[in-house]
Amino acid sequence: MPRFSTGLRDSLTVNYGLGAMMNSGIIRVYAGVRPATPDLAPGSLELGRITTEGKVFIPVTDPNQAGLLLAFVSPGTLVNAGTWRLKGIAAGTAMWWRWNWHNADSNGVSSTLPRVDGLIGTDLILATNDILPTTDVAIEQFMFILGVGS
Repeated sequence: MPRFSTGLRDSLTVNYGLGAMMNSGIIRVYAGVRPATPDLAPGSLELGRITTEGKVFIPVTDPNQAGLLLAFVSPGTLVNAGTWRLKGIAAGTAMWWRWNWHNADSNGVSSTLPRVDGLIGTDLILATNDILPTTDVAIEQFMFILGVGS
């Protein structure tokens, strides 16, 4: 497996890649089993959305400034910046999340749209995994690390 230098990981994380592409996006939280790849449709119930201050996210223009802001920590790490809040839209147990970029994404099958899928309890820590339509909670931690062997 190739290994990346700290400088390359930092550049890919913040200047040229992941950070630049995913900054101002949204995270959707789901019940059920995560799909085999982010190229696939979720296939399970969307329980809630994480945005800045819980505001309504509108892709592309983002008039409410709801897109998630990221902070960079070397080496190769992105963390939540500002106040991220999860607003529930359905009832269930949160199992996984999908990070969509700031442009439109219907979440159907796509091999061209930028997306990241992850598990609840690892990169994304919630105050509770039991989500209701009335849920409105701050995000305790989001940490995405581009590792040495990535």
